Amino acid sequence: MTERTDTVELLQQARRGDRLALDELFARYRPQLVARVRLMLGDGARRAAESSDFAQIALLEFLADPPELADAASFLRWVTRTARHRIVDAGRRRREAQLSTLADHVFDGDDPAQMVVRSERVDRLVDALAELPDDLRRVIELRDLEGLSFRAVGDAMERSENAVQLMHTRALIRLGRALRERDADP
Repeated sequence: MTERTDTVELLQQARRGDRLALDELFARYRPQLVARVRLMLGDGARRAAESSDFAQIALLEFLADPPELADAASFLRWVTRTARHRIVDAGRRRREAQLSTLADHVFDGDDPAQMVVRSERVDRLVDALAELPDDLRRVIELRDLEGLSFRAVGDAMERSENAVQLMHTRALIRLGRALRERDADP
């Protein structure tokens, strides 16, 4: 039996609920999935979360409701795509928590009306950040939310310190413009 046929058979057995087949699939493909997740995470995210955590989450989602897949390649694509979605979700939650903390420091006040205004400002800020190109959003996240120096931001983005300072300035200008536009909209 070839590995391809063996994998197809394991996928079919796992879909029928065979735990041993599922364990064999996981043992066989987990190293490849962890390697793919490591590449998707990048250096900064790897400091915050383990690649194997996202791989495990994707594999558990497969276990919860195994889709019908034809071969090893489709299995790896499915679990990789699922892991990517969980990484994006985790990043979004982390950014929103950081922005909320930032907003708490910027917009003080226990008055319920002020709390509503603060919440709306945070929502506008998160939306405006989401509209920035990836490199401009990343420079703001690294510099302003994670508190990294321009040198560290440059290292993380594989750019010079001067380049990320210019990017940061452009990002803040675009962010400010987007927030003003949002304030002008009824």
